[in-house]
Amino acid sequence: MVEPMIEINIATTDDMAAIAALHASSWQAIYRGLLSDKYLSHDIFPDRRNIWQQRFAAPKIHQRILVACEGESLCGFICVYLDNHQEWGTLIENLHINQGYQGLGLGKQLLQSAAKLSHQQAPNKGMYLEVLAGNQAAQKFYQKLGAFNTKAQQWQAPDGSKVDEFVYRWQSVPPLIDK
Repeated sequence: MVEPMIEINIATTDDMAAIAALHASSWQAIYRGLLSDKYLSHDIFPDRRNIWQQRFAAPKIHQRILVACEGESLCGFICVYLDNHQEWGTLIENLHINQGYQGLGLGKQLLQSAAKLSHQQAPNKGMYLEVLAGNQAAQKFYQKLGAFNTKAQQWQAPDGSKVDEFVYRWQSVPPLIDK
């Protein structure tokens, strides 16, 4: 089997439609049963497209979006907000991998790339993210990479529901960079 030639780069507006589509299809696959069927079947694509149009049209100064591509194909992406929280550091807002590229270490590579950016911006701080309580596969993935569950809270989901979630964090990013 030939290993895919995947490059990680800063996202451009040319990546926006593919990012929105991957974000929506990823949520459809992972959040079935956690978010409403109406939202996941009908509203998710325009909703995610709108989110990404906003993020690209008026990016926050500390926002960074990295894409992993094989040729012209989007394999995955990560969106972070550097030094977002005084105590916890950089927020990982989104991390999604195309189903055909899952299990190849791409999520880890994107996290490590984000960790490097975070370390450059805020060397003495960590990273954190929110993960739905029902997304146990993601929780195991983050734990394997050294994150720990910091707290439980509720997320006001875009379908109007409240969903249980956890905040996972890395107190320091160098161990993640070196994994």
